[in-house]
Amino acid sequence: MSDLKTLVHDLPDSPGVYLWKDEKGTILYIGKAKSLRKRVASYLRKTGLFRRIGEMMFIARDLETILTNTEREALVLEQTLIKKHLPRYNIALKDDRRHAWVRLDLSKRIPTFEITREAQKDGATYFGPYGSTKRLERLLDTIRKSIPVAMCKDPEKVKRACMDYHLDRCTGPCEDHIPLDEYRSLVDQMSYYLEGRPEDLRRSLKSQMEKASAEMKFEKAAELRDRLTDLEILMSRQKVVRFEGANSDILGISRTEQAALIDMLIVRNGRMIGIDNFYFEIDLDTPDTEVMLAFIEQFYFTIPRLPDQIIIPAEISRMEELSTWLSDANGHPVQIMMPDDDRTTELVEMANKNAHRALRKMLILGESKEEIVHDGVKELKEALGLSVAPMRIEGFDISNIQGTDPTGSCVVFKNGEPYYKRYRMFKIRVKETPDDYAMMNEVVFRRYRGVLERKDVLPDLILIDGGKGQLNVALDALTKLGMEYVPVVAVAKREELLFMRSIPDGIELDLGSEGLYLIQRIRDEAHRFAKKYHDKLREKRFTGSILEEAPGIGPKRRTALLQALGSFENVMKASVEDLTAVDGMSEKAALALRGWLDREDVD
Repeated sequence: MSDLKTLVHDLPDSPGVYLWKDEKGTILYIGKAKSLRKRVASYLRKTGLFRRIGEMMFIARDLETILTNTEREALVLEQTLIKKHLPRYNIALKDDRRHAWVRLDLSKRIPTFEITREAQKDGATYFGPYGSTKRLERLLDTIRKSIPVAMCKDPEKVKRACMDYHLDRCTGPCEDHIPLDEYRSLVDQMSYYLEGRPEDLRRSLKSQMEKASAEMKFEKAAELRDRLTDLEILMSRQKVVRFEGANSDILGISRTEQAALIDMLIVRNGRMIGIDNFYFEIDLDTPDTEVMLAFIEQFYFTIPRLPDQIIIPAEISRMEELSTWLSDANGHPVQIMMPDDDRTTELVEMANKNAHRALRKMLILGESKEEIVHDGVKELKEALGLSVAPMRIEGFDISNIQGTDPTGSCVVFKNGEPYYKRYRMFKIRVKETPDDYAMMNEVVFRRYRGVLERKDVLPDLILIDGGKGQLNVALDALTKLGMEYVPVVAVAKREELLFMRSIPDGIELDLGSEGLYLIQRIRDEAHRFAKKYHDKLREKRFTGSILEEAPGIGPKRRTALLQALGSFENVMKASVEDLTAVDGMSEKAALALRGWLDREDVD
C-alpha cells in the first residue's frame, strides 16, 4: 500500500484514465477522472468505499494511468477500455450483443435500407436501436408491403431483379423499373415511418395521390390510397404515449441481489416504437444511480443517433455535464432528465414494470433461485445506510393487556413478503417488573439465543415496535449474545420515526414510499400475531384448557383440578399439598405440576 500511495501522490492534477491491477498485472478496474490525483487518492481511504471497491483495493498492487486533454476524452477512452478488457470490478454490460440498426446512405444514387450491427459515425442515417434483428426483419418485411424500398447492399451492381421485386417488396430501382424521383419519395416515406413521423408520411402520400389523380393516373392514385390505408392500420398499432411528439428513451430498472436489468422504452415523435433491455451482473451494494450512470456512459456515448430526451427513474451525478457532452457529440440538444410531469412519471413506472417482467422472465428461463428485490427493501438499505440489503427482516412486538398473559411475537419477512413458516411466538417469562421494556429484552434474547444454538439464519435487519427505549433494550439483549453487529431499527407509532444506534435523532421516510410501507406492514403483522397468541392464551386460561399443556395432566386430572379448586387462577395459587389433595393427583404429579406452574413457560 505504501508503494501505491507513492504512485498516487505523484499523479498530476489533470484528466485521464486509471487502471488498477493485481500482482499478476491483471486489470481489476478502469476509471476516469477530471483530476487523477484527487480521484485516485479517494481509493486509499479506509472507509466509505462500496464493498466491491473495498474488495478490489485489498488485492490491488499496481496502478497505470493514461493522460487525456479533457474529461470527455477520458470518458470515451474509459468506455473503450472497459469493453476491451471487461475488468472484474467495473459495472459493465454483460450481454456482448451489439444492437441492430437500419442504415440509410442518402449520398448514394440509389439509397437502400440495410440492417446492421456496425453502427458508425460515417455520415449515413441510422434508425434504431433495435434489440432483435429477427424482430426488425419481420417489421421491415411488413412495412415493405406498403413501402417497397430496396434492401440490397449495392443495387448499382445488380444484374437482374431479385426475388423481392417479384414479391412486390421492392420497386426495382436497380433496373429502372421506377423513376428515381419516385423511388426517392419511397425512401422518404420509409424514413418517416422509422422515425415515427406519421403526419409527414400521410402528407407525402396524400400529395402523391392528389398529383396522380390530377394527372388522370387513377390506378396509381388508387394504389397510393390503399398504401396509405395499410400504413394507417400499422401506425394505429403503435401506442401513443405522449402528445407533444418528443423523441425520448424512458429507462426503468429492476434488481436481484446479483444483477440489474435496465429497460428502455423507445419513443419517437410521441409514439412508442420499440422496447429493449440491458443486463448487468452487479451486487446490490451498488445503488441504482451508479448502475444507471454506468449504462448511460457505456451506451449513449457509443451509438450514432440519440433521442432528444433520456428520462431516468433516479437522479444521477453530473446530469447536466453528461447532457452537454452528448449534445456536443451528436449535433442536437440531448437532455438527461427526471420525470417532470404526470405523464413522464407514468412512463418511467411503465419502464420499471417492464424491467421487472423482463428480469423475472430471465430468472425463470434460467432456472435461477434469485428473486427480484422488493422496492421497499432497496429503499430501506439506502435510507438506513445498511451495508447489505435487508432481504430478511424480523419484526418484534409485545401484547400485554391489563398485565395478564403477556406474549411476544417474531415475524419474518423475506424480500418484502411474509415468511409464515418462520413466525415464532413467546410466552413472556419475566416475573419481576413485567413492563414492556423487560418483556422486549426477554423476547429478543430468547429468540437469538435459540437462533445461535440452532445455527439458523440471522436477519439482515431487526425491527422493533417502539421508540428509543425499546431500541435500547433490544440492543442490550443482542450485546449479551455478542450480536451487536446486527442492525436494529425501532419505529415510533405516532410520528413514524425510525431510530437506530447510528440514527439517534430518528429519520422520517416519505409518506407513500415503499420503504415506509414495508416497515408499517411488518410492524402491523408483528402486532397482529402477538395479539392473536395473547387472545389464545387468555381463552385457554379462562377455560382452564391451558392445563392440558402441563406434563402429566390429561383431561380427567384437568377436570378434577378445576372442579376441586374452582378456577385456573386458584390452581396457579395452590400449594403442593392442595394439589395432592385433589382426587386423582399423586404427590409426584403435584410436584411436577407445581414446578411447571412456577417455571417461566406458563405466563
